[in-house]
Amino acid sequence: MLESIELNFTETGKLVLPTKGITVFVGPNNSGKSLVLKEIEEAFSLFQGPLKSIILKDFQVSWPTIEQVNLSITKNSIRSSKQVPTGHVEMARISQGGREVHHIHEESFRSQVKIRSNKHYLMNQYLKWGVLRLDGRSRFNLTNDQLGEDLLGPPQNTLAHLFQDDPTRRKVRKLVNEAFDLNFVIDPTNLGQLRVRLSTKPVLTDEQSLNAEARKFFSEAIHIKDASDGVQAFTGIVTAVCSGEFHTILIDEPEAFLHPPLARKLGKNLSEIAGERDGILMASTHSSDFLMGCVQGSTPVQVVRLEYSNGKSRARVINHKVLEGFLKRPLMRSANVISALFHDGVVILESDNDRAFYSEIYYRLSEGRSGYPSILFVNAQNKQTIKDIMGPLREFGVPAAAIPDIDIVKDGGKVFTDWLTGAKMPEMLHIGLGQQRASVLQALKESGKDMKNDGGLEILEGDKLAAADEFFSSLEKYGVFTVRRGELEDWLPNLNVPGKKTDWTIAMLERLGGDPVAEDYVKAGTDDVWAFIEKVVGWIKDAGRKGT
Repeated sequence: MLESIELNFTETGKLVLPTKGITVFVGPNNSGKSLVLKEIEEAFSLFQGPLKSIILKDFQVSWPTIEQVNLSITKNSIRSSKQVPTGHVEMARISQGGREVHHIHEESFRSQVKIRSNKHYLMNQYLKWGVLRLDGRSRFNLTNDQLGEDLLGPPQNTLAHLFQDDPTRRKVRKLVNEAFDLNFVIDPTNLGQLRVRLSTKPVLTDEQSLNAEARKFFSEAIHIKDASDGVQAFTGIVTAVCSGEFHTILIDEPEAFLHPPLARKLGKNLSEIAGERDGILMASTHSSDFLMGCVQGSTPVQVVRLEYSNGKSRARVINHKVLEGFLKRPLMRSANVISALFHDGVVILESDNDRAFYSEIYYRLSEGRSGYPSILFVNAQNKQTIKDIMGPLREFGVPAAAIPDIDIVKDGGKVFTDWLTGAKMPEMLHIGLGQQRASVLQALKESGKDMKNDGGLEILEGDKLAAADEFFSSLEKYGVFTVRRGELEDWLPNLNVPGKKTDWTIAMLERLGGDPVAEDYVKAGTDDVWAFIEKVVGWIKDAGRKGT
């Protein structure tokens, strides 16, 4: 079996990953997730090195023992088509195109296993036949009607395998039933063809019969092609994975066409199957639900975040213990924070009102502009919990910025230190910044005015104003962007939007307009909140280039 892979990235260099168990590649679009899986599959097909891939630079294998080889030869001989040249053994697998067959010389194979020097030979001649890669383009073909062929010989396709293999068919049925409350059956009534049907009724005792009762049962069941895209995609993946003793499953965007609960269920199912086989599951995904399903089905899960921008590639392995703790916290689940792993960056706000407003500003800034980063806006429960989200995301390699109101200066002592720690500010700066915070707070208090309602830093003058600006600029270098004019409701005063909190947010979003061609539609400007969010976006882009 594949033991480890060596990946190379232009900015972060060499990354060696153990492959056994579950590995999930995450990251923004065009970061290399799908490419890694393709290159791994290609490595199984090369007869000799060196690899000519972009990301995959090398691999290591676990050599089987002679006893394991003899057992494998015996099993494959029993399953073979009986048209094997003397002294050879048949290696086979059922792929998307049907049954693939290859003959290898027994003694040469045993000799190579004893020598243990040519890993490319082992990959191409032996391990390759336990590998399955599925991508988004072909998943609907997995449930197509297929030829029945000679049912007395080795199965030539997925459905023929399931038709002949009762335990595997029942396994697929169980998974499909748990997902859709429908019973998966193989319908043989179109003689010479096999087709998948889904029934709301209990499966017949003799489900492969062609008698009148069976014909009626199959005629009343749903043909898989009349089911939804999600049902077809889920069923297709499950049937393909179960239709062989695959030790290595490579799957690209498994969540495609699946609603979030189904994506989570599929992640759990695939992880459990890989665990039962003591094998390998590698997936590239944009779905936090699929990732959470994998974590539920098998722990630990190895998560690797990939990034690519400005011609430079980066990778970071996410500590599985930190990730599991992150996913177990209700705050993180409720805010869907884990979705940040699939974006170029994230902006964390105090409340849902802030999230709704700032994300709309970002949307209007990004309209019609190429190269604008993909940014997720999420909200904490309050100002204090922003830092609880920011810190772990930074650990995951996600450029995470925060936007608190000006009253962050009230957070002294350990609370403020936690802010600095979450923002990854050097510890040597903590004492100095803490003293600056206290001085700014004192100046704001001495003004005799309310910092949030009377104009923010505008209530200060001279050196006090300059010192406060310098303090907040220091925070911004590390991704903490304070609303210097006070709070959310102080933006875009020229629009004269009244109210506070939710009332203000609803009124503001209405005032901004919804139809871009309407006269009252507010387009992005170059000052006020537009300039503020541009600055946040600029920090995220720069942090992404530096690898956070």
